[in-house]
Amino acid sequence: MFKLAATATFGFVILLAAGILFAGTPQKWSDLPEAVQKTILANGGSQETPVDKEGQQVEGQDLFEAQVRDKDGGTLDLQITANGKLIDVKTDDSTDSAKERMERSKQVLAGVKFSRPREITNPYLPLSSLKQDILAGKEGSDKVRIERTAKPEIRKTYTINNQTVESFCVEDREYVNGALAEVALDYFAQDDNGTVFYLGEDVDEYKDGKVVGHSGTWHYGRDTQSPGILFPAQPKVGDKFMPEDVSKEIHENDEVVSVAETVKTSAGTYANCVKVKEVLADGEIEYKYYAKGIGVVREVPDGGDVLLTSHTGSPAKPAK
Repeated sequence: MFKLAATATFGFVILLAAGILFAGTPQKWSDLPEAVQKTILANGGSQETPVDKEGQQVEGQDLFEAQVRDKDGGTLDLQITANGKLIDVKTDDSTDSAKERMERSKQVLAGVKFSRPREITNPYLPLSSLKQDILAGKEGSDKVRIERTAKPEIRKTYTINNQTVESFCVEDREYVNGALAEVALDYFAQDDNGTVFYLGEDVDEYKDGKVVGHSGTWHYGRDTQSPGILFPAQPKVGDKFMPEDVSKEIHENDEVVSVAETVKTSAGTYANCVKVKEVLADGEIEYKYYAKGIGVVREVPDGGDVLLTSHTGSPAKPAK
């Protein structure tokens, strides 16, 4: 348990009352003032804590906002000036979260065009040429198997920037200790620059062969106005993006941490893989490795390791 102790200054109260709060700019940990880093660490945060630099100053100091978890798993926004002073702690309520997602959406979608959204040809995630991938391994003491299959016959349409965007569907079937645990239909689209967007998923959770829930289901335009970025067009170390930006329970912060990894699997050895660090909504950290011409070849959840065992490409391509 950690303790947050701060009293808002009069100047900051005036800013709040006037509504002068703007969407911030995401910051790398290494770029933060040392005093800000210390305050974040002293109040339950870590080097993985999302931090924005806000568009105004308080008492002549730049203002930073860091999101940390409280003891109950809720989100708290720490308002910290550049000299490390903690001037306010806000509860990240649904209204504030929705506004922040809207602002992020505007930034993400600025100038984005989708001429052939179903032709997903990103070198590290060429879903249009996928037939099926099989990944297998362990997560903790459980044996895990994932069957990832392209479903070009399934179509779902979204409206983005007044454009009608038809998505490409991929099905994930996850088996845990031999029993079907989840079936997810994921919907993706690629913009004209090559960025792969994540637009939603339909989830069926299974127990004893029966559907018992749909936790994790979401769609852009219905559950969130902020689309996810699954993979950047030209990944480089330090790139940060959010594949899911839906709610307190459904969000993910990703960062490219390497572009030169070698992954050995039973399906082959892949050089110069892109390694992506994922910080999940519950704070857990996972890693994914993407190989050029293939896609995901390794997934490393907490306490596990799941590797590609087979990859089958398909000559079938989505209809234009």
